Amino acid sequence: MKRININYGGMMGSYDVVVGSISAYSSVFLLAQGLDDFMIGLITSTANLIASFIQPWLADKVDKSIKLNLWHVNLMIVIPSLLLLVGVLLANRIVTLVAVFYMLLLMFQVTLLPFLSAIGVYLMNNHFKINYGAFRAFQSASFAVTSTGLGILVNKLGTQAVIYVAILGYLIYLTLLTILYQTVLKSLFAQRSQDIKLNPLDVALQPAKEPFFNKYPHFKYIVFGSFCFFIGHNFINLFMIQIVEKLGGTTENMGFAMGLSAIAEVPILIMFSRINRRFSINQLMMTAAIFFAIKTTLTFLTPSILGIYGAQLLQPFAFGIYIVASVYYTNSQMEATDKVKGQSLITTAHTLGAVAGSFIGGWLINTYTVQHGLFFCIVMSILGVCSYYLGLFQTIK
Repeated sequence: MKRININYGGMMGSYDVVVGSISAYSSVFLLAQGLDDFMIGLITSTANLIASFIQPWLADKVDKSIKLNLWHVNLMIVIPSLLLLVGVLLANRIVTLVAVFYMLLLMFQVTLLPFLSAIGVYLMNNHFKINYGAFRAFQSASFAVTSTGLGILVNKLGTQAVIYVAILGYLIYLTLLTILYQTVLKSLFAQRSQDIKLNPLDVALQPAKEPFFNKYPHFKYIVFGSFCFFIGHNFINLFMIQIVEKLGGTTENMGFAMGLSAIAEVPILIMFSRINRRFSINQLMMTAAIFFAIKTTLTFLTPSILGIYGAQLLQPFAFGIYIVASVYYTNSQMEATDKVKGQSLITTAHTLGAVAGSFIGGWLINTYTVQHGLFFCIVMSILGVCSYYLGLFQTIK
């Protein structure tokens, strides 16, 4: 059991090595390759838009298929990603190729997340004791180390360091995934396949009796609220270099700010199970919603780099609580045959929020200023709080 926890925790940590490099430093890398803010926003938004269609489609196939499982989906994403990273290195400063390869890289990276989360949920639902909050804390620590360290490495070694670190992250992920599959997942997937074959009337193979959002009417408010929050969340992460440079900062300030927010999440993530015993998932989700709005507002209002650090320290109460609570909330609200799809729809909301945050944000920065982009994010965060209130109020028992 301990080995399984270490293995899965390592997968989550290695995934955030990838996120902390190719996603967090996408603006830094692509600016160095000769692209402007609008093109960076377009690349990121396109990647997220494509992922938003792929995620629920793949999730539905996994929920209903006898042969396709989470192992196959992970391989289908990670192996092409490694090839694309090598392609980005070889296409150095060939702007069109770099743009296409990087867009596909971001698309695969975003698509992978719900299927990584689904492995943890799958293990929990098969009676393995998985402390998702503690693992998410390790993930945040990994992101903190990566983003902070890359801020220094990029200044010393150049932006190619971003790609080398991402390759390392994916290689570790693939190794740990293979070990977990051989030791645990392979037998679980085989048992599930056999169960379906023995029961031809298994609900997973039957057509849906009613549309998903008719079955879970409150869930559309949660999905929309998550979309709203991730507009601001993605805008701040993607354009942090522009935000700190406006205040006189550098790449190192950017790396420290992002690392600070991630490491600040760790205590609350480790204690999440204990916090959840005192407060309901609905209360925690609403708390996260409010702090997303507060954090975005403070980022907009701050006159200094120190103010950016202060806003980033609110991350535990926004993204930190949300990222665990949303998994628990979705898992508790869905029937067995809808769990992967439910997780994927939440992640799809994240990706669509990233589309809006990237595309509209890049356009606003190019046309106006960073402040205009942040103000747009504040408005969307307030809409998200209202939507969460409607959705969570319907599920209070």
